[in-house]
Amino acid sequence: MNKHGTVTGLQQVDHSCPTGLQWEISPLEYSRPNLKAEAHEWTSSLPPDKYEVTLTYAHIAISAKILTDVPALLTWSPQNPSTFASSPTFIYSTGPWTKVNLVTAVKFFFQRNAYHPFAQCSHPQKHSDPVWLTEILPESV
Repeated sequence: MNKHGTVTGLQQVDHSCPTGLQWEISPLEYSRPNLKAEAHEWTSSLPPDKYEVTLTYAHIAISAKILTDVPALLTWSPQNPSTFASSPTFIYSTGPWTKVNLVTAVKFFFQRNAYHPFAQCSHPQKHSDPVWLTEILPESV
């Protein structure tokens, strides 16, 4: 990597990565009297230190605080179906990814851009096999 300049440490990455799932809520569903209690009960098995649940008039969203927790959410979703009529959709964020999310965001970039000019490594034997997102996505997502 030192062909064309100096080497500097990577501090942050701005790259689109999946961060969670979202379900649209219809006006009829939103008018249910116990909607907040239902949403709380439905998401109660998710650790609050790992996931953030947001309920608005238009959707309910579950976002992982750390990118490595997204695969567990994708496994949780089909095992705990929602009562909403809509199917889940991905939530994406471009970061900036730092600290614990930095390595995951970089790996996700290289998994999606294997033929990108910067997707080269002179020591491929030093890297473990990546977890491909397509291997863990449920059919409904």
